Amino acid sequence: MRISTGQLYDRSVQSVLDSQVSLSDIQQQLSSGKKLLRPSDDPVGATQVIRLTEEIAQINQYKKNSNLLINSLEQEETILRSVNTGIDRARVLMLQSGNGIVGSNDRKAIATEMSQIKEQLFALMNSQNPADEYIFAGYQSASPAFSFNPSAAGDKYSFEGDGGENKIQISDNVKQQMNNSGLDVFENVLSRLTSSVSGTAGATDVSLKVQGQSAFDKFHKTNYDAITPMNNQFQVSITSSTQAQVINLGSGAVDTIDFSSGSAFLYKGLEINITGTPGDTVNFELEPPQKKNIAETLNDFVNALNNENITNGDFERALSDVLVGADNSMTSIANTISKLGARRNSTDAVLASNLDLEISNKAARSNIQDVDYAEAVSELSRQETALQAAQATFSRVTGTSLFDFI
Repeated sequence: MRISTGQLYDRSVQSVLDSQVSLSDIQQQLSSGKKLLRPSDDPVGATQVIRLTEEIAQINQYKKNSNLLINSLEQEETILRSVNTGIDRARVLMLQSGNGIVGSNDRKAIATEMSQIKEQLFALMNSQNPADEYIFAGYQSASPAFSFNPSAAGDKYSFEGDGGENKIQISDNVKQQMNNSGLDVFENVLSRLTSSVSGTAGATDVSLKVQGQSAFDKFHKTNYDAITPMNNQFQVSITSSTQAQVINLGSGAVDTIDFSSGSAFLYKGLEINITGTPGDTVNFELEPPQKKNIAETLNDFVNALNNENITNGDFERALSDVLVGADNSMTSIANTISKLGARRNSTDAVLASNLDLEISNKAARSNIQDVDYAEAVSELSRQETALQAAQATFSRVTGTSLFDFI
């Protein structure tokens, strides 16, 4: 095979250029720290690097979301604990006002402090996050969760938000609730369950009040029927001078109890006092459950404290109402704080999992694209030697001609 001088030059030049390219690639790998300089170096590896980079970027966003969620949960918990502290102080004042030696002036002083607590709680119920969103307004976070209308015919403090639960993605498969709606935390809090006399026949004197609230609450929750009102109607029928029957007018269920005219007796937490003779009857009914937020509950009691003409019986009922409302509000807040803690624990677990996954993905990406410096330095020396050999060979081969053999 004959090789022309042109071919000899071309091959020698190409050999030098190839060595220079290889040496340049090694130099770029060492300077950049990446062994994949272009997709053609390793198409499969380049695809895996792109996918892993996208996953790492997504995990970083999940980390930011988790930190945002944790801050939100901590802020809400702080607010709720402040609300709880305010209610606790108000409860002390409630018990103080029920002391028999407290006069009207003392009640007004208590009302003044309780009004301040009420306003403090109202402000906390309308708390905003750093983005100026109302925390407890649900999806209506651009406007206050609660409003106050002193001229309203019914409740003065009204919930204006909704039950929406804003959620945030903290992993591929987990969305976590950021906020609790004030509808659940403050508004849907049961007031004191009560009963009232609905009719009498023959009895000359009747009184009825809730004496054992927990026993009556259990009785009310077991028997109250929102669909069939007749099941909420009961009749006390005096059968003899020593006995009476309590009949559920809807179901017909009968309880026989000891009775003495003019002496109070307890029935399912109700203290009933009837002055009557055999054949007389007294009807009472279970009042529908009512819900009231803590601001409204305190406002009602402040009005009772400021009312100089209120009877002892009415004040006693107002005190019972506010105590039960305060206790139920504190229970609702405690349950919400517990849920916040559960969400915080779940978020921490997901965040830890994301951090582990991030480390794993970064290690996998590094194995594919990052240069092995020891190997690269050795390859650099080899390519330098190859380039020097190509250059030396080029000068020797191109320096020979036919005249050197003549």
